Amino acid sequence: MTYEEFKAALCQQLKKQLPPDTSIQLQHILKNNGIWLDGLTISSSHSNISPTIFINNYFELSPFFPDIDAVCRDILLTYEQNRSPEYIDVSFFTNYEKVKTHLAYRIINYEKNKELLQTVPHIRYLDFAIVFYCLLKLSGKGNATILINSRHLKLWHITAAELYHQTSRTTPELLPCRFRSMSAVLSGMTDREEAENSGAADFCPMYILTNYRKLYGACCMLYPNLLEQISAKLNADLIILPSSIHELIIMPAHSRSQCEELCELVTEINLTELHAGEILSDHVYYYSSEEQELSMYT
Repeated sequence: MTYEEFKAALCQQLKKQLPPDTSIQLQHILKNNGIWLDGLTISSSHSNISPTIFINNYFELSPFFPDIDAVCRDILLTYEQNRSPEYIDVSFFTNYEKVKTHLAYRIINYEKNKELLQTVPHIRYLDFAIVFYCLLKLSGKGNATILINSRHLKLWHITAAELYHQTSRTTPELLPCRFRSMSAVLSGMTDREEAENSGAADFCPMYILTNYRKLYGACCMLYPNLLEQISAKLNADLIILPSSIHELIIMPAHSRSQCEELCELVTEINLTELHAGEILSDHVYYYSSEEQELSMYT
């Protein structure tokens, strides 16, 4: 079965198993780092917020599924577990004054996302692009995100600079940072246990910086004065390793020369441990406490 035949058979079988008032849409979607995926959404008259389920992996893993019905069952289970059980009024999205408190930023790799950046407002920073999204809370179902594109800015009559100014305030509020020692994370300590064992990181002076939802947490490096506070806490300059778009590894720096060997480590991890869409950068970054400036090691 070819991939095109797989998509047609999948949609046909799903329609048979869903209620008559349900519709299925399949879209070719540009994701992070220039990756195109086929996203399937299931919509009904009872709910207007539905998860996008990417089907490419189902085709790649098709030898592990006995038949197309098994794939459908897994997709429908994912849909039921993640769909909103209610109809969400998203009319506020057209009103900037109402939506602005739901807006946040995240960082992606600039070079790997040039095609995407043609259609979304962004701010260039080092080798990153700061892009923006709306974070919606769904009752009992977590969160949904909507990437902000250029049409939204025209609708709201604002600029990318104004959007960045707004999200510089709202992102830390919506997604507070979480800074923990690597040893505490690996041992499964709670925040309280980590506080009671303050010397636990001595043998492993590495730290994880993300946010409490572990959602696009690498952007915490942009939070006002945060790197300055971490540097003061560790009494050292900082070396920052971009472990993914969701988190950073931070180490106290003894010298900039450490960065060279760590660049090789970051590249290796990106090639062997991460999905292509999770990669942030192959570079290492240095925060100088004296200059209060973050720079990219090249």
